[in-house]
Amino acid sequence: MKKILGNIALILGTILISFTFILTIIYNTLISTDWYERVYISRIPSALYCIYLIVLLILITNYPILKKINTKIVLSFSLILFILAGLYLVFNADPYLRNADQMWVWNAVKNINNGNYVDFEKGQYLNAHPLQLGLVTFERLIATFSENITFLYFLNLLFNIGSIILLWLISKIVYENTVVQNLTAIISILFTPLLFNTLFVYGNVYGLTFLLGAVYTQLLSLNKKGKKRIIYGICTVTLAGMAYLVKPNFEIGIVAIAIVYFLAIFRKKHYIILALGVLLVIPTVNIALGKIYSYEVNRNISLSRGIPKLTYVVMGLSEDSNGRIGWYTGYNDRAFSDNNYNTDKAEKLAKKDLRIRVDYLKKHKVYTRRIFRLKLISTWTDSTYQSIWNGPLPTWGGKINTDIMRIIYVKDGESKLYKFIRYGSVLIVWTIFLFSIICTLLYLIGKLSIDENYLLYAVIFFIGGFIFHTFWETKAQYVYQYTASLIPVASVGLYKVMDFIWNRIESLRSK
Repeated sequence: MKKILGNIALILGTILISFTFILTIIYNTLISTDWYERVYISRIPSALYCIYLIVLLILITNYPILKKINTKIVLSFSLILFILAGLYLVFNADPYLRNADQMWVWNAVKNINNGNYVDFEKGQYLNAHPLQLGLVTFERLIATFSENITFLYFLNLLFNIGSIILLWLISKIVYENTVVQNLTAIISILFTPLLFNTLFVYGNVYGLTFLLGAVYTQLLSLNKKGKKRIIYGICTVTLAGMAYLVKPNFEIGIVAIAIVYFLAIFRKKHYIILALGVLLVIPTVNIALGKIYSYEVNRNISLSRGIPKLTYVVMGLSEDSNGRIGWYTGYNDRAFSDNNYNTDKAEKLAKKDLRIRVDYLKKHKVYTRRIFRLKLISTWTDSTYQSIWNGPLPTWGGKINTDIMRIIYVKDGESKLYKFIRYGSVLIVWTIFLFSIICTLLYLIGKLSIDENYLLYAVIFFIGGFIFHTFWETKAQYVYQYTASLIPVASVGLYKVMDFIWNRIESLRSK
């Protein structure tokens, strides 16, 4: 039964990953560096296909080297390069937070730590967005050490380093092989969001590290016995809770972890405890935050239920004048404010608007196919996943301090360096998707033996993210974690292709 259910998930995941891969080999999305976050969709330059084949050929040629070189040396060298690049960004970026969620969360943190609870009042940020209380709580802890923005950048760098190390550690469990570990280290440091999101002070960075930590300890709990299994299981539940705390969208990953535990029940029934434990972290965190802040505020300010979730679905099915489909339009905030910050009234309006929108989409099928196609393209084909756009843009008040930073952040995608980063990132994304597909197919046809637990997790996580952002509000920056989680899987697929080619070469030589 486990095998059947697992294979169904893997087949569906392979279809969705393949669809996404096809989008990326046809289209590329550029997010403008101006205030309006404009989306520009273009075709992939033909020359890039040739370049990719050359890169793959060079990589395959160096297979013997990747087999011989110690994986800890590759990881260490990769991390040194990553740290140097990250420190350059940290110490040359303008220490400011743009006028968006990251600034409003940080302002709320400082206010609350100073005994000022204005952000909970009617019409204020935490009144509208109580789901940010988890991130506020985490950053309040950070603020006890320092309120310096550069310190926050540096902390992000440490978390991103943690994500790279965790991906490498996971790859050792997924498939114990030197080449696989080396490829995981190389692909991870070249995956641009892990570098450029160093300057994005938000829950995405913290959450990914906590989630990968939860998955890593889950794999250990599934492969250990006795007390170690319990200890690692507790770590999984705790880290999953931390991931949800800093970014509620990571509940998709938590559900994926729980599904893997549920499937393990067919092997050992006691895994149901861990499965339920992981799922219970979501209501537990929500209840705990509600109790803590209800007690702390204590000023006749009741915690709001905030903007209803349904408004994000309405936004996810809408388009705006800037050519974006399903991206942020401000509808959620307007629906809440126009109804005097009343959740029930705003939800009633959202239900009405959603009915109208769905009816329209049903009647205009050509239009519906077009907007969903454009939404998926803009979501998944920005190879940098908005990681550069999240940085110190001058149009958002950021100051550019060096020539290299100026070339990256000012030229709006027109500089040679930006194009190199952009199209170089395309090659990395292609590699992740293409070889994840190959790895999954090899497993499905019985030609590959790997730790199926992580394969299931990564694929289910991708399925959840794909479906969620097809209908919910979307942005390219919201989906990079789904691609990043496929890196160990892609490394196995790439290794198997390289090994196959070299075995054929050796076979021909021996004749």
